[in-house]
Amino acid sequence: MKTYQLDTLDKPVSAIGMGTMIFHPDTQVRDFGLLDAFVEHGGTYVDTAEVYGAIEEHGYSEMVIGEWLAARPGMRERIVLASKGLIPGYCAPIHPGGAKIDPVSIHKAIDGSLERLKTDHLDIWMFHRDDPNHPVGPLVDALDEEVRAGRLKAYGASNWTTGRIQDAIDYARANGKAEMMSSSPNFSLARANEPFWPDTVTTDEADRQWFAANNFLLVAWSALGRGFFAKADPHDKSDADLVRVFYSDANFERKRRAEAFGEAKGMNMFEIALAYVISQDFPVVALNGAETPEQVASSARAGALTLSTAERDWLDLSSDNRPF
Repeated sequence: MKTYQLDTLDKPVSAIGMGTMIFHPDTQVRDFGLLDAFVEHGGTYVDTAEVYGAIEEHGYSEMVIGEWLAARPGMRERIVLASKGLIPGYCAPIHPGGAKIDPVSIHKAIDGSLERLKTDHLDIWMFHRDDPNHPVGPLVDALDEEVRAGRLKAYGASNWTTGRIQDAIDYARANGKAEMMSSSPNFSLARANEPFWPDTVTTDEADRQWFAANNFLLVAWSALGRGFFAKADPHDKSDADLVRVFYSDANFERKRRAEAFGEAKGMNMFEIALAYVISQDFPVVALNGAETPEQVASSARAGALTLSTAERDWLDLSSDNRPF
């Protein structure tokens, strides 16, 4: 599987990341099997959040991963463990009254994640959302403290605009603080018509240019369009959110091209769609919430494929020149 090297990490970052939103203590045997298969296929990037779990807001995903790490001596050194925290007003069982984005809440969120994950540090911690009304300076200062204390190797932001990320980087550089190293917006071959959830960010062309210019790590959530490639049918409009966000003539054409390209390459369209995401002019981790070891193996095959510019352009409709 293709990997990247992040400046502050001493482990490779795999191009496919293991999504863990469905994890729960009741499905621990299944979840351990998925994590084991992921590592066996060369995966290193394990993505979680304080809100993840089959029942949200209780930290169940982190708990399962913590138990897995405890049961697998030496595994902690092999994986890039990334978690997220602080969706404003959410996660009340962990943040009474709902989470806030401020320095005190940052430290508390990291405390909780480390406890549930049974580890003394995270490789990457990300804000799960933003509060643009809060200045970036105190947030960067708080995370710099965590990096200096060794509890974080790096930090980033999920669902922050590139402008807001640049502000945080500029502040860090001007004040000698640890810099933000990663961003996690929605990015997929299927282009979103609008954000799937309120206060989330979807990557547009200007964003892609920013990531390329800065060689900045993008961790793509919903890399397969939240099921668009699996179940979208122009005659089936039963999933209102899927219709609202991803149904368009252009996306159905992208799906048709991914299927045709996959047939030509001896791969399935899911693998082609994932390969598109990780074949950009900047480093991308495509998060994939596999539910079976077979799906883990499929995503790993995608992680070994790099598409050419001509292939990418044909898949995303930038060009009609069929490259095969």
